[in-house]
Amino acid sequence: MSFEIISVILFLVFLSFVLYRDRKNIEFKTGLIIRRSSRGKAFIYKFAEKHEKKLRILGLIGILVAFLASLYGTYLLLKSTYDVFTRKTTESPLRVVLPSVEGVSMPGFVLGVPFWYWIISVFVVMLIHEPMHAFMARIEKIDIKSFGLLIFLVIPGAFVEPNERQLKRKSLIGKLRVFAAGSFGNIVAAGIIFLLILGFTKVTSIFIQPVGVGFESLITGSYAESVELRGIITELNGVKIKDLNDFALAMKDVKPGDDVVVKTDKGKYIIKTISDPDNGQRALVGIQKVYVQYRYAPFISNRYVSKNLLSVIDWIDGLFAWMLILNLGVGVFNLFPLKPLDGGLMLEAISQHFFKRNGSKISNYISLIILGLILFNLFGPKILSLFKI
Repeated sequence: MSFEIISVILFLVFLSFVLYRDRKNIEFKTGLIIRRSSRGKAFIYKFAEKHEKKLRILGLIGILVAFLASLYGTYLLLKSTYDVFTRKTTESPLRVVLPSVEGVSMPGFVLGVPFWYWIISVFVVMLIHEPMHAFMARIEKIDIKSFGLLIFLVIPGAFVEPNERQLKRKSLIGKLRVFAAGSFGNIVAAGIIFLLILGFTKVTSIFIQPVGVGFESLITGSYAESVELRGIITELNGVKIKDLNDFALAMKDVKPGDDVVVKTDKGKYIIKTISDPDNGQRALVGIQKVYVQYRYAPFISNRYVSKNLLSVIDWIDGLFAWMLILNLGVGVFNLFPLKPLDGGLMLEAISQHFFKRNGSKISNYISLIILGLILFNLFGPKILSLFKI
């Protein structure tokens, strides 16, 4: 059993223990586990009062960004629907993002995210999304009844409960500020995380540098095996090799059966290439499980970077990447004109403002259409393939 599976089991056991101890404060509703709390209200009230002017300006920017993101997201939804209907794609353009563990397969409409990436990213999304709603509610003088966490099966969520009567009496701009805030916060967070990724990549490149391509084993029966190729590949046919991209470019015009001169930190080898079993036109040197070898910068050490440290760096890179994807994805998806998503509530507020009594009906009809398009994108490719359409 892998470490990931063990850690997931321990996490679920810990979560069950916490829920059991706090069971008196927990509500159970149709598969939902809900925990309400008033903690943090004082901070939200104080912060919103102190920075009201700045938050109002930020709220207006949030409305503009939310409208643009909603339009763009709806355009992508319509385009992907057309692609599915015309069979330009045979896979689900939309995916349900769920946690996965090693060895567990997912259906085609599910995008599996490594469990710890998923759980950390989801909590970051919630930590940004819900307080943004709360801040904007407070600058509109709307009371916050409670904050809450919820769990559906193993999927966590969060919510803010504003005073609905006070919210309904607010102006259109006031309502839009509140509804747009959460998704706007996630989109801004995605931008900040993108900058963090660039910064992290730049910093790591200062301290560690790629110096060649390593491999864990040789292909049985290959010429590389017969000459006992060893070491880190630093040059191929006179071309300097620092990473896998360099290696691929050096091999681009090499054909099966050609001789290549391979230089490693252990020596120089002349190797006859072999054919790729999956593509007879592609030449292979005869190495397997290749990886980029890094060395510490000269001002630190002359040693190679350990695989453990590289694994930590790769894990952090992966975490940043999924935090970016989920914040941007949640931000845009929540702005679809579909109730009860943020975009659906914005649509309803606008419809009620301009069409009065018919506003709710209009937003409901549009919500049903959008829901139908989402379901078609998720399951349409499979249904069409079953009927061979």
